[in-house]
Parts: sequence; C-alpha cells; structure tokens
Amino acid sequence: MRILFLTNFYPPYELGGQGRSCQQAVEGMKERGHSVMVLTSMHGTDNQSVQDEDVYRCLYLEMDMVPLRHSLVFFTQRKQRVQHNLAKTQQILTDFQPDVVFIWGMWNLSHALPELIETQMARRVVYRFAEYWPTLPSQHELYWRAPAQSLASRIVKTPLSRVALFMLAQEAQPPQLKFDNVICVSAATRDVLVKGGVPVADARIIHTGIEITDNPCGAELDEDETRDLKLLYAGRLSADKGVETAIEAMEHLVHKLDMQQVKLSLAGSGSEEYMRHLRELVARADLENYVTFLGWVPHEEMPQLMCQFDAALVPSKWPEPFARVVLEGMSFGLVVIATPSGGTSEIIRNKENGLLFTSGDFQDLAQAVTYIAANPEFRHKLRNTGRKTVREQFTITKMLDAYEAFLKEAAGVSS
Repeated sequence: MRILFLTNFYPPYELGGQGRSCQQAVEGMKERGHSVMVLTSMHGTDNQSVQDEDVYRCLYLEMDMVPLRHSLVFFTQRKQRVQHNLAKTQQILTDFQPDVVFIWGMWNLSHALPELIETQMARRVVYRFAEYWPTLPSQHELYWRAPAQSLASRIVKTPLSRVALFMLAQEAQPPQLKFDNVICVSAATRDVLVKGGVPVADARIIHTGIEITDNPCGAELDEDETRDLKLLYAGRLSADKGVETAIEAMEHLVHKLDMQQVKLSLAGSGSEEYMRHLRELVARADLENYVTFLGWVPHEEMPQLMCQFDAALVPSKWPEPFARVVLEGMSFGLVVIATPSGGTSEIIRNKENGLLFTSGDFQDLAQAVTYIAANPEFRHKLRNTGRKTVREQFTITKMLDAYEAFLKEAAGVSS
C-alpha cells in the first residue's frame, strides 16, 4: 500500500507521546513493505518547508506557538496560510497517489485539510483519535478567548480580541467531516467523542503499543524499605495533568505523616507562568529537599531515567485518551499510580497491576504511596504484574497488526 500520514507534530519536533507513536507506526509500515509519506507541520523549522526523505514538513499550524506573533499573523496571514496548506496537501495527494490517508493528529491544524482529503480520497481515509479535536473550537477562537498572561500582551490582546472574535463569528462553520473509518485509542476516547456529537460510535478500538524489552533496567531494584522511595512524574507540566495534586500529596507525606524517605522528581516542562507557580507551591510547602524539577528530558534518555525510580505518578485531571507514559512506566518495572481518567482504566486494574486514586484527591494519592512504601512485597508484585500486562496486551507488534489490517480494509486492498 501507499500510505500518507497526516499529523500535526512529528519527531524530532513532537510535543509528546503521540509523535513518538506516529513515528513507530510509520517505521513499522515501512518495515512491512508499504510505501509511506508523512505530511506534517513546520513546527521546529521556524516555518521553513523541509523535506527529509519521506517526511514533508510544509504545513502552518493554526496558532503560532509564539502567542504575540500569532496576534499579528491572525490579521495579516491567516487565510493565506490556510490556502498554502490546502495547496501543499493537494500537491502531495497528486504526486504521491496514496491508497489510503491515515490522519493521525489534527490539533492546531485547520479542519479544511481533512475536508479536502475526504473529497479527493472518498472513503479511503482513516482517522486515529488520541485526542478530542473535533469537539473543540479552533485554536484561533481559543487563543482570543484566553486571558493574556502578561501586562504587555494584555495591552495588545484585549482590544484586538473583540475584533478577532467578531471576524470569526462571521465566517463559515467548520466543515462536517464524514469520519467513515475511525480508530480510537480507547473506548473512553470514543465515548467522549460520541458524547460531543462526533459520529464515531462504530470506531475500532486499537490501543497504543510500545516496544518491550526483557528486564530493561538490568538487576532488580532493591526492595529495602529503609531506602528512599523515588517517585517520578514525566510529561507536560500543566494544570490538567494534576501536578499540583502530586505536590500536595508530597506535603502531606513529608509534613503530616513524617515520611522523610519519599522523594518526587518532575520530568517535563510547561509555560513559564505555570512553572513559576509550581516552584512557589514547592517553596511554600517547604519541599525543596523533596521535590526536584528535572526539566525537559529527551525521549532517548527516558529509559535510563525511569530505571532510577520505584513508582510513576499519573495524576491527570482531564480524561487521558490513552496515556503512553502509563505503559512506559509499567514496562520499566515502576508501580504506576494514576487516576482512572479516560483510557487509563483500560490499562490499570487497581491493586492488580497498578494503583488508582481519585482525581484531585491528594490524600488518596498519599495513601497509595504510603501503602507501597510500607509493603515492599506488594510493590514487587505490582511491578511484575505491570510488566506482564504490557508484554501480553500492549506491544507495538499487536498495534501494527491491527493498524495494517484496518488500513488495508479502508483502502480496499486484499491481504
């Protein structure tokens, strides 16, 4: 088959697990003998078109990742950028002649692109949902409705927002896409989309898979309950990820329960304003010796990092479609302690292969940490069961098998 992937971000300029999963799918399809091309945004290239082998970076994002610059671009280049994207997409469709188009990630891209592709490709379009983009307003609207984060931007943005929102209200509504062939990464993701009015009730559920290696961290971690219990949060630092709940749980553990041996490391980055807020929380709680900010960690360094920890915290407040970090933590032998948001409950069975706690409840989280700290044998059991879960249910081979079969079905290609 000739497969065209359309995605918003692609390594090395991805923003999270979706980009890495897309790269694995692209490379997996190539290894299986398919001809593959990737059409993606110019994020990371300073809006310069770049073609590197089969990856064509030529699309503008809807909202520039530099907010103040976006204010200017909205009024001067917005419509031209949409036309540029449509022309580039049409060019790729004409030149590459794909048998099927695999729409992977659409956040911050115009819905005019899949509309064009549906027109050109009829029913030979497959959507993969690991986010809820069809239920959201455009990034333009979200940007202009969001409060400015500084005095300087407020001076510029406040008067312009009224004009921008008026302009958007006068324009045509987003296109009604057909969504003939749909993959959702979890049943929870499908249910959220259906509730939001997206016609995907018949979506195929294909869970994300990852590469598995036997005993990736070498020797077993020491289960001595007298040593420090090391907790890791890895991911984007933002309010919807529940990082504040983790810090509040640390305050309760250290200052209320006197658990001086528990340490938390935060691997990730966020907006300057939110990072400052988190550091202030840590300082006010007198946790500087217990909470460490590691900053952004490259994906290739994550295996080495994960092997230094006992447990991974996934305290999300929003319905995670299917958190890749849960699988990665389990595969490296960490006890994953997470909220049952979204697709996470389709991975973790509480007290069997991980622990679940109530979203936003720092005391519930602290109780889970206390339990694994006091019960090293139980902790060891969860680690082993977690590894087994990923090895048996969430491998990249299983994911690629399901993707390939579905793509062939959509393309009308016999196996």
